Amino acid sequence: MDGPDQRDVCTSAVGNALSGPTRLRDACREEIASLARIVRELSCHALLRGTDGGVIPLSTRGDWEIKAPISCEPTVSAPIYDHDGSAMASIALFEKAGCIAEPTVHVLRVLIRSTARAMSERWFRLSHRRDWIIAARREGDTHTSIVLAVDRGRTLIGADHAAREFLETTGRRFEPGLSMSECFGGDFMPGRGRRYCDTALRLQSFDAPSPWLALITPPDVGAVQSRSWERLQAHTRPRLDALDTATIAAEQEQRGGLPVRMLRRIEEYIDVHLEKYLSVEALASQFGISPSYFARSFRSSVGLAPHAYVMRRRILRAQELLASTELPLADIALATGFADQSHFCRRFRAMTGVPPRTFRLQHR
Repeated sequence: MDGPDQRDVCTSAVGNALSGPTRLRDACREEIASLARIVRELSCHALLRGTDGGVIPLSTRGDWEIKAPISCEPTVSAPIYDHDGSAMASIALFEKAGCIAEPTVHVLRVLIRSTARAMSERWFRLSHRRDWIIAARREGDTHTSIVLAVDRGRTLIGADHAAREFLETTGRRFEPGLSMSECFGGDFMPGRGRRYCDTALRLQSFDAPSPWLALITPPDVGAVQSRSWERLQAHTRPRLDALDTATIAAEQEQRGGLPVRMLRRIEEYIDVHLEKYLSVEALASQFGISPSYFARSFRSSVGLAPHAYVMRRRILRAQELLASTELPLADIALATGFADQSHFCRRFRAMTGVPPRTFRLQHR
């Protein structure tokens, strides 16, 4: 399933008989109402313009409702994406010439983009409300955020526009059936945990050492069956702006995760000693804790077992060496902690989908 189930969603939101802007307006009432209040106060005019040609005013002020400058260039605009990553509509804001100072225009630009992103996320969540939704943001990078839909088998069945772009930067393309394990580590298991509440965790990807902060939203079958619009609005509420490092860290420690400072020391130690044999026992003794507690707490904090995390870090280091040096494969294998070249090549291909030599050619 990679789209809306038309049979059981509120008709006013996603019914095929309505234009794209009309469906978006009905689905994203909260986001539009917040934007409209600010736009009206500034005596501006905002339009929701669909790729199907539909246009809906989001706010009116004086005679602007009649003389809306639909054909002229907007002062600020931002795209809104459909659940499949394609452009669906855009928010366009117009001002009367010279009536708004440049600093205010900058603030409006941020506001419009934030609203457009929230509406895109709302629509994605509405389209995939039967699935587990993962909203994730790169730790320390507020500009890199993605939304994914996952089924009970940990298979990706939906990805928003930003997620599809991210996958392409890692050499992958989104296709229904792509496994979560091919892109991210994590102990996320659909069907486990709290039934109606979001769950926070960290996800690790191949492309960079910094993890992703994530919120996992389970499907709310009751919201679908009851056809309650208020409940559906609450269930599909955008989460990307709610992602916060402190919140994630606090929840991890409540679930038995490692303290943040100790986790960073462990990650740094692993990166410095990748060429060595890094067993759970060796890592635990290095930090004065028992192997069982270390393994359990590390997995809770990072989303991966220690061995799986070390293997991912080794593959990442190998990718860097393949792309930036002429070292023979045997030397790279030893430098990254593999037993020999054969072991390195097998694991590299299993985790990246291509042999080391092919990866080197692709990144030169």
